[in-house]
Amino acid sequence: MVGIDCLASLDGLIWLRTGSRVAAKFNLDQSSVSRNSRRCADLFSVSLRRGDAEWILTGDQVLLNLQRHVHQLVRYRDYKSLRLEAQHWMGPLLCPSPPPGWIAGNFDYLEYHRPLQLLRERVIDAWIASYPDVPGPEDPDLCSIRLSRMPSLLTVKAGHPLLELGDRVTFADISCYPFLPLPEDAFPVFQAVLEGCGLWDPSARRADRKSPTWCGQPGFEELMVAVATPLTMPLYGESFQALPLRLPVSVGDALVVGREFVHTPQVKLLTTLLRRRLTALAATVAEVVVLDDSEAEFSRDQTFDHPGVMAP
Repeated sequence: MVGIDCLASLDGLIWLRTGSRVAAKFNLDQSSVSRNSRRCADLFSVSLRRGDAEWILTGDQVLLNLQRHVHQLVRYRDYKSLRLEAQHWMGPLLCPSPPPGWIAGNFDYLEYHRPLQLLRERVIDAWIASYPDVPGPEDPDLCSIRLSRMPSLLTVKAGHPLLELGDRVTFADISCYPFLPLPEDAFPVFQAVLEGCGLWDPSARRADRKSPTWCGQPGFEELMVAVATPLTMPLYGESFQALPLRLPVSVGDALVVGREFVHTPQVKLLTTLLRRRLTALAATVAEVVVLDDSEAEFSRDQTFDHPGVMAP
């Protein structure tokens, strides 16, 4: 069996991206992190290389993933060092400090696929995800525990021409203005909603990931339309206002964990703490509904509350 620190250094580097973060989170020194990660990669005959933004493993990972399963079981058994990740806007809101027994990640993801991969490979143990882009109830390995439900808002700066239209504003009107871009396929279910509303501009999200043509133009930031929720609206600042027209989808927060760990004390406590935090936040804003265990697992197609937008 590979030592706990050895595999933790390799997986920590893949998860947290830098040796300094791994050293700080796992109470190791950086030289140990470097030495352990190289040794672990050699033991499993895999190669670790740096991609554009992430560390990437290449080679046969069957034995490595079996060892990860064992180490995950040890983390749950010992009630310590479980690994929690979240989308970037959720971390400061829902986890201002790490819950007992958990190590908080960078909380800087703005996409669906990478944290899902880390969870499936057991590099991390739980992920606070953005509903509706979560694994569905048909997923054999992962379980999505729904935490909250709220509307999806469109927001602009005060003085934006769209605000002059009032209740007459349409998606066609909004499509005439620059829309805060998300990477292609970053949130596929939510992207389908934007596409259905005519708000997804493929030319603004080219494969080469260059900035849209309107980026950098004088005044474009003043005209930009962004997506928000009642919880994230304050993060934009007092100068932003929500448009009266909303996206035809309910959004929210969900905790995604391995299906075999759903009923563990650690997951139950984490779920309780997150719902408690959401309840406190919901008391300060309108239209945020905190969901209980009766709505824990769900099907994505239940979120689409507009006849013109269908789940993919």
